[in-house]
Parts: sequence; C-alpha cells; structure tokens
Amino acid sequence: MSRFRTIVVAVDFSDSTPDALDAALALAAAEAGGQIHLLHVVPDAVPPLWTDDPSPVDLGPVEQAWTDAAVKQLTALAVSHALDPALLTTAVVVGAPANEIVHYAEAHHADVVVLGSHGHGLVRRFLLGSVADKIVRQAPCAVLVVPHRTLRSAKPAPPPASLPALP
Repeated sequence: MSRFRTIVVAVDFSDSTPDALDAALALAAAEAGGQIHLLHVVPDAVPPLWTDDPSPVDLGPVEQAWTDAAVKQLTALAVSHALDPALLTTAVVVGAPANEIVHYAEAHHADVVVLGSHGHGLVRRFLLGSVADKIVRQAPCAVLVVPHRTLRSAKPAPPPASLPALP
C-alpha cells in the first residue's frame, strides 16, 4: 500500500469539515512525518471574461476580504485541532473548487486528497455537479471522500423477508 505522506485536506468550512480533518489526521498518524495541507478555495468574484458586461463595481476587494476571512478560519481550525505547525501548511486559492484542488494536489505532489461529502441528493448533484465527483475523476492521487454524517447515520433498509416461491 502506498504511503500517504502529503495529505491535502480540502476545507469548505461546512459541517463536513471536522469529519474530513479527523480522517486526514488518522492517515497522518499512521505515517511519521506526514504533512497536512489545509486548503480552502475562494470562489472567483471577478466576472468571467466571456461576459459582455463589465462589472460596475471593483470586485477585487470583495475577493480579498473572502481570502482574508478564509485564512483566519484555517488558522482557527488548525489551532482548535492542535495541529503541529511543523507538519502543517495552510493555503487559500481563488477559482473553481474542483480545478483548484486538483491543481494544488498536482503542484504539491499529494499522495491523497481528503474532502467531506455534503450528502446532497441525486437531483442536485445532477443539476449542479459534484466537486467531489470531479476531483475523483481528475486527481493525480488517491481521493478519500468522507461521507456526510447524515449518510453515515442512515441505516440500510432491511432485506425483504422472503419472496414467495414461483409456481
């Protein structure tokens, strides 16, 4: 089995973040000297180039405020989990989440990307796409998707009692 020395934890500050971080810490504990990268992706506030209408406001300060807030949240998350600063890297990047997570994993030679699932239903995933699905398809390394706690607590349906015998 390959060793997970460089672990990228994609953090979106949702209620699935602590579960993903706990899973990453368990992987890191199994590998002495494992490096954890806490990564948050801030959505791009600048309108796409293909739009004809220029933005009436400068969105650069908005994007910078989002980035600054994310840096503070990552720092608080690291402190609350008592992460060793020598084995920790925090990063905030701007762009499309799936693309940026994959690019970060490639650039840092990640052995695994860990992220939490939100537990959205099939219709929403079909309409909006799933960041986790895109990462699984594009990542250059292993991907661990930690199920949302509502999915873990759901009990599977019991098997049917017994089917009537065919004549």
